[in-house]
Amino acid sequence: MISMRRRRRLRHIILSILSSKGAMTGAQIMREIERVTQGFWKPSPGAIYPTLDKLLEEGYVVISKVDGAQKFYEITELGREFLSPKHQLETIIEEVVSDLRFIMENKDELDQELKDKLKKVLQEVMSSLDRS
Repeated sequence: MISMRRRRRLRHIILSILSSKGAMTGAQIMREIERVTQGFWKPSPGAIYPTLDKLLEEGYVVISKVDGAQKFYEITELGREFLSPKHQLETIIEEVVSDLRFIMENKDELDQELKDKLKKVLQEVMSSLDRS
């Protein structure tokens, strides 16, 4: 579950960078992620390039230029839609639903304190949704 979230986060970061910076190579994207995280995270080529391949396959990016062995990736309109708040909310809701199903399947592992905490948050969510 965690690695799936990391992959989604990496996809979002790559698309955000391409949206703001324009066409870039995989190596440039890695350096930019390292720069914006102030050195806390430098994704490996083994994470970047499969993610770029998946984004390419899904139509979120295109290869806009090839210079020798370097491919320059550019965000598409579909990629920009992926970055929209509506799409991000849909993704988060899917993750929350998945997490809640996991909790339901493993509810016997929860102590009373965690059950109470979860109930409180769920009641707040339901109340908030009823008001909107």
